[in-house]
Amino acid sequence: MFQIMNYVYEVYKCGSFSKASKNLHMTQPALSIAIRKLEQEIGQPLFQRKTSPLKLTDAGRIYMQKVEKIISMEQECTDYFQNLNEVKVGKVTIGGAIISMTYLLPELIVGFFNQYPGIEIAAKEASLPVLKSMLADGSIDLILDTNWFEEKIFQSIPLFTNQVLLGIPLNLSIDRKIFACGMTSEEIRANKHLSQNQPAIDLYNMGNFPFLLLEPTNEIFGRSKAIFNYYHIEPLVKMSFNQQMTSFEFASKGLGAVFISDTLVKCSPNAENLRFYKLNCPMPKREVSIAYSKKIYVTKATQRFIDYTTKFYRREINH
Repeated sequence: MFQIMNYVYEVYKCGSFSKASKNLHMTQPALSIAIRKLEQEIGQPLFQRKTSPLKLTDAGRIYMQKVEKIISMEQECTDYFQNLNEVKVGKVTIGGAIISMTYLLPELIVGFFNQYPGIEIAAKEASLPVLKSMLADGSIDLILDTNWFEEKIFQSIPLFTNQVLLGIPLNLSIDRKIFACGMTSEEIRANKHLSQNQPAIDLYNMGNFPFLLLEPTNEIFGRSKAIFNYYHIEPLVKMSFNQQMTSFEFASKGLGAVFISDTLVKCSPNAENLRFYKLNCPMPKREVSIAYSKKIYVTKATQRFIDYTTKFYRREINH
């Protein structure tokens, strides 16, 4: 279909079969036979053969209008894929929980837009289990969240490590020795908690202390459970929440102690009513990563976003 269409278009441009046949590197009889066969199929002549140069018939004009539209669309398609290969256009859909969407992704996406204005970015906010399901079925391209990904299904790239701290409201009475180890939000932003000189606390005598925990679908829940098991205590659970940000807000109002990531403390407004504590117990590294599905093709636009993100956080860490 497309070959004979190109034959007709070349004859139309040249105004003769002889010139067109030379441009097409074929004999004039072969070209004439091919076009005559097409005319027989559609039941209409395309050219007025007795004129020189050749002119289109009414049917030929209609045919040529469609041919020019097809050629234009073909060129648009070629240009699009060329731009796609050069990563001038594309679309990336990235998912994250509320902390990622609120504090991590905005600056990242704005910077990426400035560098790649032709690439469209879509963002999906949901819990990590929901996001992983979406990533597995191709509904989204990437997840930026805590590295809690099954290695058989997902490939994750660590971006930075954060720490889990215990936040205790000032209105709850605790041992003076423990209180002396507390840090303010400003001190967490200054990374005081990362210093080896900063003392850590034990939870052995805090079995009756009110805690605000996260639901089992949140990765910090498992860490909280491991901490309680390490200290052999059964926590007094005041309330449970789906999101860190919610538990953090309730803790700042004095309802109970909360396990919280230092990333959230650093990004949030000052929590004047909370002090933050390092824990004296084994604590596996908690990495924030960007992840994609191993079973789904990674487009050039998606790969470019991954590369940009890893460089972005490398610069942040170095600063």
